[in-house]
Amino acid sequence: MQTKEKLTTLYKAVAEGAYKLEGNKLYASDGTWMYVREGFAPYIIIHGVSASVRFPDILKLPRERLELLQLGWRASDEGKIDNHPFMGTTQPWQIFAWVTVRHGELYVYINSVNLTHEGATILIDAIAKDWRQKWSKDKAIDMVTSYFRCGEWTPMLTMWLGDGKSRRNDILHNKYKLVISAKEPWKLGKSISIDQALVATGKETFERLKEAAGTYGMLLDLMGAHKWTNIKLATDKDFRKLYKLKTKKRGIDVLRETYRRNNIDVSTEQLDHRERSKLRSHAVVVAGVEMSLHLVSSRSGSLNAVHYTRGVGEALEIAGRLEVAGLRPNIVKSNAKYVVYITATDLLKLAERDETVRKAIALYLVEKAKNGTPRQKEIARKFLQRHPLFILCHIPLS
Repeated sequence: MQTKEKLTTLYKAVAEGAYKLEGNKLYASDGTWMYVREGFAPYIIIHGVSASVRFPDILKLPRERLELLQLGWRASDEGKIDNHPFMGTTQPWQIFAWVTVRHGELYVYINSVNLTHEGATILIDAIAKDWRQKWSKDKAIDMVTSYFRCGEWTPMLTMWLGDGKSRRNDILHNKYKLVISAKEPWKLGKSISIDQALVATGKETFERLKEAAGTYGMLLDLMGAHKWTNIKLATDKDFRKLYKLKTKKRGIDVLRETYRRNNIDVSTEQLDHRERSKLRSHAVVVAGVEMSLHLVSSRSGSLNAVHYTRGVGEALEIAGRLEVAGLRPNIVKSNAKYVVYITATDLLKLAERDETVRKAIALYLVEKAKNGTPRQKEIARKFLQRHPLFILCHIPLS
């Protein structure tokens, strides 16, 4: 409520020009203010939102094992207040990952609300009242480094969870680097910038981090910690494959997002429904849409059905009709036109239940197998071999 009220007041002040800037603060006429320091996200201080809570010992680890996890957090994000361990973060997973190794009595409060391009984030501060800070920052970093050189990765794991650089795109492109921010990066590994150290490389780096986590990794997984997701992407082939399938944006998804951002209603655009007296050669009708068959010269070769349009709205509406029919269309741009297409997976489904489609595909494949280019002949014949459903007449395949 504090944030909403303050933002409403400040927005109105800016919109009406009734504000003033003093130092790093923006003031409304009634005295409401927020920090607007250049180079940093603007933020609003929150007062009076706090609680004392007790967090259980859910890991049940031996003290020496628990201290290895604590050590990495101390070497990175953990500070101290009145000699008690302290953590401040805007990431909910991080605060839970930290209190899990600093369980017991906690004093938690909302520090501020930051305004970023992605939206508002809440800075949560927590003090572990049942623990005393036993390491200085420099001492903790030295100990993490010593353990790491002796083959103990556990403190390095939590240090990376705190100050590690997590570049998911690198991992998806098979570039495996363990990079950590530090004031003195040379202490941790190879300095790659004034404040970053390259600690280790290779896929086995992330395998070692996963091994070091043990049951702690289950907690990180449950909370959806993005850095733990990166470890899984580097070490779990099945998870990596599924992730790529879920996150890969198709052309149709990009176009829909663009239309949604621009508040354009594609349903209002009218299609040209002119009837043709005769179906074009090598074409099929799918959900009332005439689509041309087309061999795809990929590594293994395949078959698509395509429909060309000049307008993106028309392309999206046609794709919508195909989706209603239970298909999975996509859209790509080709010069001045948009191409709506369905792949062999959808064509096989259609052919199994529609004799007209099945015959049209078979005739097209037979014709290409006999009279196409050498590559077309190869693709058509392989497709017929894989799917005998389409063989209407004998075709020599040798």
